[in-house]
This record gives sequence, structure tokens and C-alpha cells, in this order.
Amino acid sequence: MKKILTLLLALLLIFPIAKAQNMEQKAKSGNVEAMFNLAKAYYNGVGQVQSYKNALKWFEKAANKNHIEAIYRTAIMYEKGQATTQNLRKAFDLYMLAAQKGHYLSQLLVAQKFEKGEGTAQSDARAYLWYRVCADRGETIALRKMGDYFRDGKVVIKDHSQAKYWYEKAVEKNDTISKASLAYLYLANEGLALNYAKAKELNQEPLTVQIPLAYYNQGMILLADSTHLDQAVTYLYKAHKAGITQSDYPLAKIYYYGRGTEKDVNKACALFVTLPSKYNYETYFLMGESYANGDGVKQDYDKALRLYKVSAEANNPYACYAIANMYTYGIGVKKNFATARVWLDKAHKLLETNR
Repeated sequence: MKKILTLLLALLLIFPIAKAQNMEQKAKSGNVEAMFNLAKAYYNGVGQVQSYKNALKWFEKAANKNHIEAIYRTAIMYEKGQATTQNLRKAFDLYMLAAQKGHYLSQLLVAQKFEKGEGTAQSDARAYLWYRVCADRGETIALRKMGDYFRDGKVVIKDHSQAKYWYEKAVEKNDTISKASLAYLYLANEGLALNYAKAKELNQEPLTVQIPLAYYNQGMILLADSTHLDQAVTYLYKAHKAGITQSDYPLAKIYYYGRGTEKDVNKACALFVTLPSKYNYETYFLMGESYANGDGVKQDYDKALRLYKVSAEANNPYACYAIANMYTYGIGVKKNFATARVWLDKAHKLLETNR
């Protein structure tokens, strides 16, 4: 019995070695598939002593004979710097070659590399084109990315209906991040009707797994409900800390008016000045009012005037009236009726235009 077990053990040891030797002979004779398999054997240490150096050698030989998977595997080794100096540019060029030959994973990687500018010049437009290729065959990440492009108006015209189309396709594949993004669309009120019930339903799973955008969604849902404003503040602050910039405006307004938390004009102003220029109409007027009246901040007419002017440049008639009032009564400035009249005229014209 011992002799039989010893013989079987010997055969088990000899067979892989013989197989590996046969594979190497085929590889050396120019068999491309054998080259690729030999490279994998060296890479994984199966039937061979593991050797990244030999793996790279044979992956490159197979890649040079247009073996698509070998091109992809060679790219990985250059990206990771395995048995070679890390070379992101060469890795990208190989991923691109494999992508052009129809290698699915390389196509997705090329899109990501263009998006991040890894190994190549950053290009949202070229990233979009490759994501579209992947999305058209139903790649989940690419479906979500297409939704992002249309949601944010990056490369393409902003279109929440189109974003909804792509996110829904990703949600069909149970993509949790896309559920949060779709919930966001139902709260944004840009091309889609507000639907808090649908948003709440979609947001449950993303909120459970702590996706940052889900914090924003939950905050806005609670803010609309008005019964749990303290919780709304908590979620919006979590979103802000996680880098979700959409939370900055509602959070600033909460601090400014003291809804669900203690009023803090300083915190509000710190957020107001970071917002995009589309908010200048409202936010700079509110800050101007605070500094003019000493509401939550030290009274400062010079600062109030500067803030009113930014709001006025964004065509806020009430900011124009505020400036005119300062020049009419000499509040923080010398009385100047001519200047006051200019600002009053602008205010009247803006109100007429907005009727």
C-alpha cells in the first residue's frame, strides 16, 4: 500500500513538471497561446517557480503577436511595476491597444485613465466616448458614469431626463450608487418633477451603506418634511464633510436662519462665499444685510457695501435699493444723491425686466 501511495505521489509531482516543460517547448516554438499560458504559470507559480521577470518576458512575447489578453496582462505589470520600473504611460498605451482590439476590461480602464489623467492627458471628452462604448454593452459602472455626465452637464448638455435613463439602467443591475444618484434627481427639480416619496424609497439602501450623496438626499427629504430639522442638519453636515458640494447651499441657509440648529451667521457666510456664482444674487445680499445691520456679525458698512455690489452685479434689484439707500442717507459712505439715483434707476429697470 505504501508503495502505491509513493508511486501516486511521484506521478502527481512529475505530471505538472512534464506539462510545464511541454508548454515551454511549445512557447519557444512560437505557439502564442502556449506563450500566454507559460506567462500565467510563471506569474502565479503554478508548475513553475513564481517569477514575475519570466512572466513579463512571455506576456510581452505573446503581446507582440497580438494576443489581446497578453497585451492587457502586460499593461497591468507595467502599471504595478512588477519585474520592471513602473511606467504608467506604457501601461496606458497597452490598455489602449487592447481596448481598440475589443478587450472589454481595457476599454473601461481606458475611460477611467482618461477621466483621471493617469498615464495620459486628462480628457473628459475622451473618457466619455469610452464610457459610452462600455455603457452600450451594459457595463454597470459605465451606465452610472453616463448618468453622471448628463446630471452634471459635463461634456454633454445637462439633461436630467437623460441622466434618469442611464441611472435607471444601472439600478436595474442593482447598482447602489446609482440608486442614490437617481434619488438625487427626484429632489433636484431640474427637468424632473419633485418626488420625495420616490427619492426616499431609492435612498434607503445607499443610506444604509453610507454613500455620501445619500446623506445629502436624506437631509433634503427631512428638510422638506420640517418635522426633523435637527436630523436634516446632521445629514447635510455629513454630506458637506464628505465633499458633497450640493449640501453647502441648504446648510448655509440653515445656519443663516437657525433652522434646526443654532443660528450662526459666520458659519453661513463661510459657506456662502464658496458657492458658485449663480448663488451671488441671493447669498451676497443676505451677507450684506447681516453686516449692514450687525446681525450675527460685527456691523461693518464697508463690507456690507462690497457685498451688496456683488449681489447687484448679479442683477438683484434689492441689493441695488440697499446701495441707493446707503448713498441717500450717508450710511457708511458720504451722501451722494447722483450715485443713489444711478442705483435706484438700475433697481427699477431690473424689477421691470423681471415682471
